[in-house]
Amino acid sequence: MWKETSATEPARTAAPAAAGKPVTEDELRTILDRLETTRDIFRQHQELRDVLFRREAETQALRARNAELEEMLQNFAPMLLNMATTMGLAAKNEKPDTPS
Repeated sequence: MWKETSATEPARTAAPAAAGKPVTEDELRTILDRLETTRDIFRQHQELRDVLFRREAETQALRARNAELEEMLQNFAPMLLNMATTMGLAAKNEKPDTPS
């Protein structure tokens, strides 16, 4: 991506405008500030990549565990439905202990 130059920044040219002219202290400070900013951006980028890599590993582990749980539920679903139906029928057909 290209950075838009601000109104206070000097325009960049292909050939050095002041070949042989020494860099002023302000220009050097500006260059060093930009280098520091660039270094910080690259450090933050690396930190974010590390975090994303860890999150991706966690996501993969959770997806695998979710698939295992879904398989278990699919295996037990018919049995659970049968048990629930049986219990419902037993409760429906149960006679009260005390007369009303």
